[in-house]
Amino acid sequence: MSAVNRRRRVPRVSPSMVVASVALIAALTGTSYAAGLLPAGSVGTAQLEPNAVVSSKVKDHSLLAADFKAGQLPAGPTGPAGPAGPSGAQGSAGLTGPAGPAGPAGSTGPAGSTGPAGADGFASLTYVSADFGPFPAHTQEGGEAVCTSGRHVVGGGVLTQSSNPGDQAINSTYPSDGTGSGDQGNSAWSAYVDNNSATAQGFTVYAVCAPAGSVTGP
Repeated sequence: MSAVNRRRRVPRVSPSMVVASVALIAALTGTSYAAGLLPAGSVGTAQLEPNAVVSSKVKDHSLLAADFKAGQLPAGPTGPAGPAGPSGAQGSAGLTGPAGPAGPAGSTGPAGSTGPAGADGFASLTYVSADFGPFPAHTQEGGEAVCTSGRHVVGGGVLTQSSNPGDQAINSTYPSDGTGSGDQGNSAWSAYVDNNSATAQGFTVYAVCAPAGSVTGP
């Protein structure tokens, strides 16, 4: 076989041999030289010895919280409270709740003062009467019974003197103003009586009076 056709076979180098050679070179010449000779991706977890990475080989402030196992980083102290945020918008009104139970009855309060008398005033009625006549036969005469001050007439009537039917006739009877004018009002009771007999006859007028603050009517 000629020298031209003879080929030299180069033995294949295994990765473990490469790592061992690099380690030997690093030991003899320093890590800077070895780092330049290590191919990319050739050093992994299997090539690192236990406790091989120390603090001096870690760049300061380069590790993240995600690099540590959960629970390994202690929590820092609680910071100061931040300023209060703005008030939120008012929410809608909630549903009305059920009525609560009735509370106990309170104590009885003191009695109030007595109020004024009612408008009817019937609790203190008084009767006033006035006699008139006798008047001549075949005449008509009138008379008026007047209530005392502060009272008003609420009723009245007239009583004729003669007991004979037809001797006297009541012409009219009504509440009047108490002046003797015969005008209507609420301070007295008036009556007009006809004497139809042949003799003089008289009559008596009665007024029923009661107190009242105000009166409406004639």
